[in-house]
Amino acid sequence: MPHTAKKSAKVIPLRSRTRAATTPMDRQRAKTLQKQDKAHLVHGFVPLSLHQERGMPIFVRGEGVYLWDTDGTRYLDGLASLWNVHVGHGRKEISRAVAAQMDQLAFAPTLIGPTSAPTVELAAKLTKIGPKGLRRVIFTSGGSESNETMIRLVRAYWKAKGKPKKTKFISLNQGYHGTSSGAASLTGIPLFNEQVDPGLPGVIHMARPYCYRCELGKTYPACQVDCADELERIIKREGAGTIGAFVTEPIQGVGGVIVPPKEWLPKIREICARHNILLVCDEVITGFGRTGTMFASSGVGPDILVSAKGITSGYLPLGVVLFKEEIFQTFLQAGDQAFWHGYTYTGHPTVCAAGLANLAIIEDEKLVQKAREQGRYLQKALATLKDIPIVGDVRGKGLVAAIELVKDKQTKEMFPAETKLVTRVWERALRSGLLTRMGGSNVIALCPPLIITTQQIDEMVTTLRETLVSVSEELGEDWKLASGK
Repeated sequence: MPHTAKKSAKVIPLRSRTRAATTPMDRQRAKTLQKQDKAHLVHGFVPLSLHQERGMPIFVRGEGVYLWDTDGTRYLDGLASLWNVHVGHGRKEISRAVAAQMDQLAFAPTLIGPTSAPTVELAAKLTKIGPKGLRRVIFTSGGSESNETMIRLVRAYWKAKGKPKKTKFISLNQGYHGTSSGAASLTGIPLFNEQVDPGLPGVIHMARPYCYRCELGKTYPACQVDCADELERIIKREGAGTIGAFVTEPIQGVGGVIVPPKEWLPKIREICARHNILLVCDEVITGFGRTGTMFASSGVGPDILVSAKGITSGYLPLGVVLFKEEIFQTFLQAGDQAFWHGYTYTGHPTVCAAGLANLAIIEDEKLVQKAREQGRYLQKALATLKDIPIVGDVRGKGLVAAIELVKDKQTKEMFPAETKLVTRVWERALRSGLLTRMGGSNVIALCPPLIITTQQIDEMVTTLRETLVSVSEELGEDWKLASGK
């Protein structure tokens, strides 16, 4: 039996750290909450056994880049909670704006006609800060809803254009676009579809621009970005007259923070334009300053942009679909009809008020510029971790990054799944007061709030180094014992 199996026989609760930085909750209430959490709440992306055995931290307070749990333990929020808390926790500007709006008008039924001032103002604001040419706005309650809306928008558009056979979608292997039925079908991560197949018909996945592990077996730049030419080959095989849209994240998030070569997205844009296929950019994670520009696709010009998360910094649920005027005019000219799609909370005035307050903070505090500057510091700091035996690759852009873990740096061989490598790293980092994200079986992702300071980046990287070195040493011992060396 591997050495770690013996050492890990005793379950260590994730909430067991002792370093407290604020007054802990009443012990009996905290204990009751933990029992209720295990007994009733399902954490969608958490392995069921991990939740039942370890328990999960229950956060009770947030301020800046830090969170506190029921035990009074402080955590550095290295993932902006879920890629979304751009302006940090505890921003009174947003809570005041929300309270004022609810006092004045809590809800208006935008879906069926009457709307509200903040809804209109936010729509207008988004058309000014978004990529050029995106003049029309549909609000949703989050990223999955936005992608469901996009699917219907694309198919309705081509039908209105007299091309009803253009129903197929092409997206990337390991791309993430949500977990609702249609959005999950676009998602190229098998875990999100295997339980519920079959999904939406007419979805084709293709090789992603993953230079560290090229899925076409090539090397950049000698490859001449052949992963973009893969789109051309699929179009030739399927027929351009059957394909409605190509859907991509400018940088893959959940799929491992895959940053494509600079030529990739412009090449994709040219291929889509030449074959009369809509280009959809999913900026749920990259939007609103994350990569050092307001939107990562601004220089390329998508036909449709999908976003969420950073639009309110997670303070309230909001998603958005921005699209070109030509698409709107096509519907308008097709006859006196509605789009016949939407949600009860489309354009919710209170949520839109939160969005306006959040965007004001991003602009007033120059957080897009800060993400660019602090992002350079973060990427350099993380690169110093490459001397650790299990660190194979460090990559990212702006304030989003990933560390890819390997068994062998030269061959890029990964540890077997049974080692649960990223789970070990994630758990140990959490017990050391750092919130990160597991990406597949071998990636740890980071995405701190845009307000993070240089000192806080140093704190995050120091914790990561201690965590990775500890796990690396543990694995080194395990594999010597397991192999009999």
